[in-house]
Amino acid sequence: MTRFEQIDPVIRQWSHERQLPLYTEYKETEVRSFEVPGSSGAACQIWIEVGHTLSVCVWDRADRRRTFETDASSLRGALDEALNVARRWAS
Repeated sequence: MTRFEQIDPVIRQWSHERQLPLYTEYKETEVRSFEVPGSSGAACQIWIEVGHTLSVCVWDRADRRRTFETDASSLRGALDEALNVARRWAS
C-alpha cells in the first residue's frame, strides 16, 4: 500500500522542476494535485491517487479524463505523461 509520505519527495521535486504549485489539501482531505493552465484560458487538473494502487489522473474539468497506473519508481514518468496530456488539452 502506497502512502503520500512515501512519494512526497518525488512529487515535491517534480513540482518544483515544472514550476507547478502543489496542492496538499482539499476540503480538509489530504491530496496531491496540480492545476495546469493553458494558453486558451482553460485549465486541467492532475492528481495522484494512493492506496493499493498508485495512479496519476488528468482531467480537463469537462469530459476528458485519463489515468496512468504506475509504481513509485515510475511516478515521475507518469506525471510527465499526464502533464503532456494536460497541456495538449488546455491549449
